[in-house]
Amino acid sequence: MAPLPPTSLTTKSVHDISEAARAKFRDAIRPIYGINDKGDPDHIGSSILIFLDGKHYLLTAAHVIDHNQRTSLYLGADGFTELEFEVLMTSKPEDDRTKDHNDFAIAELNHTYVSKLSTAKFITENEINFSDDASESRLYACIGFPNSKNKISRHKTTSIIPKIGLYSGIGKPTSILHNIANVDDHILVGHNSKRSRDGESGKIVNSIGLSGFSGGAIIDIGPKTAAASSSDVTFGPKLTALLIEKHDAEGVILGTRLTTICRTMQPAQQAPAADSATAEPA
Repeated sequence: MAPLPPTSLTTKSVHDISEAARAKFRDAIRPIYGINDKGDPDHIGSSILIFLDGKHYLLTAAHVIDHNQRTSLYLGADGFTELEFEVLMTSKPEDDRTKDHNDFAIAELNHTYVSKLSTAKFITENEINFSDDASESRLYACIGFPNSKNKISRHKTTSIIPKIGLYSGIGKPTSILHNIANVDDHILVGHNSKRSRDGESGKIVNSIGLSGFSGGAIIDIGPKTAAASSSDVTFGPKLTALLIEKHDAEGVILGTRLTTICRTMQPAQQAPAADSATAEPA
């Protein structure tokens, strides 16, 4: 059968593919909590569980881990599991995290810790997009835990049910943030801070606040226009970047590519230096 001409995805198909991505990865994206002055859980951000080269890792934004300076941190999985490990994280230029636009922290998890995460999933290498291709006109699902939906009145060690959020958008050129982002290290996703499509109902609603999404996942769910070989266009959603911050003035979400993070994990290479700029963490 001859290939079909390029086909624009419908609004419904984008919604369905985004929901499929959330369903696939939701158990590998977990919330991170601190404890406030009253002893109640305080939702801070999100994290990703990955499995690379036979090792288990927790990946999040460095500015989320910075909260450990004032509170113990807990992973919201199978109750509250305290985060106790050594972390490889990006440095703060001029001791200012808002100037760190790679902004990631990654920690290897030992078998004892992993055994406590019985309901969690780890994203494997074949579920990661290691391509450095430009992100323009590709579709992305941004998945994380909004602060507004993850408030807990008291500290419980029993199971909790975190409320995960989804925002879908189209890739934008890194030139939009020319003093911050570059195509080798970053992905930009268009963001409408006022109106968006609800992940569950598909209806147009007020956009969900992204505060708390930091450390969450940006999933590549395919090109906006796909060349189809049949009437059923198949996409394989893959983790492509760590969500680190939003820029409301430019209408974009900024993510650090998994390729950059994996390169930095190799001892022979150093993390890329961040350019000077001011940003608002998600």
